[in-house]
Amino acid sequence: MTEQALPTGGSVEVLKVRLRKALKGFESGLPEGVRDWDLRFHSPDRKLFPVPELVLFALRNMLGFPWSGPWEKVRWTVYATVDGEPFAFALQKFGFRILTRSEVPPKLLKRVTGQLSGSLKLLEPLLKIYAEEQIADGNLTLENRIGLYDGRYTYFRELADQAFAFKPKVRKARRKKSDGNVGVLAGVTEQMNQMANAEHRGFFASGAMVDAWFSRLEHRMLLLRAFLGKPMARGAFTTFLAARWDDRLVALFEGKMDAAAGELLGRLRDVKATIRNPLAHGGVENDGGAFYFHLESVGAVPANLSRYRGRLRMSFVPIPATTHAEECALFDAVDMLLTTGPFELANEFVRWGIDPQFDAGTVQAYGRAIADGPEAVEALVDQLGREWERHTNMDY
Repeated sequence: MTEQALPTGGSVEVLKVRLRKALKGFESGLPEGVRDWDLRFHSPDRKLFPVPELVLFALRNMLGFPWSGPWEKVRWTVYATVDGEPFAFALQKFGFRILTRSEVPPKLLKRVTGQLSGSLKLLEPLLKIYAEEQIADGNLTLENRIGLYDGRYTYFRELADQAFAFKPKVRKARRKKSDGNVGVLAGVTEQMNQMANAEHRGFFASGAMVDAWFSRLEHRMLLLRAFLGKPMARGAFTTFLAARWDDRLVALFEGKMDAAAGELLGRLRDVKATIRNPLAHGGVENDGGAFYFHLESVGAVPANLSRYRGRLRMSFVPIPATTHAEECALFDAVDMLLTTGPFELANEFVRWGIDPQFDAGTVQAYGRAIADGPEAVEALVDQLGREWERHTNMDY
């Protein structure tokens, strides 16, 4: 991945001055004769250092403190002296660590932790500008969470399937002759109550399933945009990200969406408008379908008029079993569309959890592997997977 140099000039120099002031007492390097392996580690609250890499950036890049790494199970370590006491700050396999002598005064450790954590906020204005430039150039990585989204969708779908497939069971009870038809009516009522409860459970699970599927779809589209191997012009990622979900889906086909795919997209839009959006936005619909205007001498009429047809009705069971089955069939068809044909090899990167990079060089590498066929894609997936494991486990 290519990287731009950080901005230079007055703003950076001002930031360095502010950092030195915030880190009063911090000096570069360890005292003479002190070795980092003689120090014991402390694990600060993760909330104080949500992005540990900023510690390295502040002390090494901004203030010029010495550092080392990577080592086995250690990505980096940066060294300092505070009030004569040695300190090292390291990102290790199990998190961010502050290393000190065992005899360090607790008050000093607390002060150093607070100073360092607070100073990192000074970096945000500068890095925010830099981040925007990097994203515009495609110098970014997206975390592949397809497994999370797929698991969430499958979980709710299975719950809905089970609920809608429910068959009531009537407990056999001894009845007296004097009961007459009362016992029969009680049994029918119990069956009806069981079915109503099952249908409600099915509705709740099916509604959550729809939302989960559309979340997975949006995530999948972002992943595919990189893995299809088509480099993006400057600013194109931001434009793609800001586009409507259906426009993003169309863009993936690069103008080659056939009639069958177009028909599926139309049905998806209907599900989005009639089920997903009303449930996700408190019943409010873009075309006014949640509202009823008062038509004189007639009564309350849906504001979206004929477009009301097919809308989610907040009745006893808004999503019946038949609607749920239709949704599942539609989702299966779209999933098949996005995992076969021109998307088949790109989907191999998706399903194996590879984190896509969007810079031109990496995107071209995905494209070359796809052009070379399944074996090349498998080899690249294996290579990237091993690199991820090595980096995650810090096996340097």
